[in-house]
Amino acid sequence: MRALLVSLLFVACVFSAQMLDPLVREVHNGDIIQVGTMGPGQTLPITFHNEVYSGGIHGIGGNYDLAAVGPVPPGWSSSNSQLYGRPLQVTVTSSPSAREGTYQVPIMILDEGDGEKLGNITFVAEVEISNDVMDMSVEPPERRVGLGQPAVFEVLIRNKGAAGDLFIVSAEGVPKWSFRKTVYVPGGGSKKILYEVVGFEEEQYHATILVQSANAPIVREEARITITAVPDVLSDYKATMSGALLFPIFELPIYSLAGLLSNFW
Repeated sequence: MRALLVSLLFVACVFSAQMLDPLVREVHNGDIIQVGTMGPGQTLPITFHNEVYSGGIHGIGGNYDLAAVGPVPPGWSSSNSQLYGRPLQVTVTSSPSAREGTYQVPIMILDEGDGEKLGNITFVAEVEISNDVMDMSVEPPERRVGLGQPAVFEVLIRNKGAAGDLFIVSAEGVPKWSFRKTVYVPGGGSKKILYEVVGFEEEQYHATILVQSANAPIVREEARITITAVPDVLSDYKATMSGALLFPIFELPIYSLAGLLSNFW
């Protein structure tokens, strides 16, 4: 593998291209670039500007035509960019069973047939695989609501990796409740959502809110919550302030007013 990488680096020329994502930087032939961290099974897009503004057949630059991914580690997959893409984007998908560590993937940026005399660029993208690419938190940790009313929790998901991913939010520990929400969080970004849990029996539920990557099952976090479901009218009114999940649309103004008035008790 190392000998193949070395040979690929030597056949390319000395021009440069611009990487746009996940980093903004100039890419030269022979570079070894740490492009970011992702979880096992996640997909990392790597994007390049197709145009250059110097060199080439007339000395004023031109367009690269294709970006291609060289051999990837066992169990991994990849896709090349579209021919003449604007911009040029490749993807690298790690194996769901990939162990934590650093992996190398060669990437080539090609001038088809050297038609514009731009030369080809080959560099090595280093990808860090980690199971710790997501954090989550839940507020508040406890809710008191009426029977059949939604206990609404604020879930904050922080994606610490470079790969954007879909995350599934669910709950365990409340009978007859299997509601799920799916949310996309870009690499390095965060997203806050409201997640509802409903208890149908008079009980105190000690439950768990779970957040799990849709593509990397090992990337998973959870937070404990407590829901106290009681059959009193005042709690029913207060629950309406967290969302009228079970009420018909035409009754929303009435329940909103009831929820507002309940704050005085």
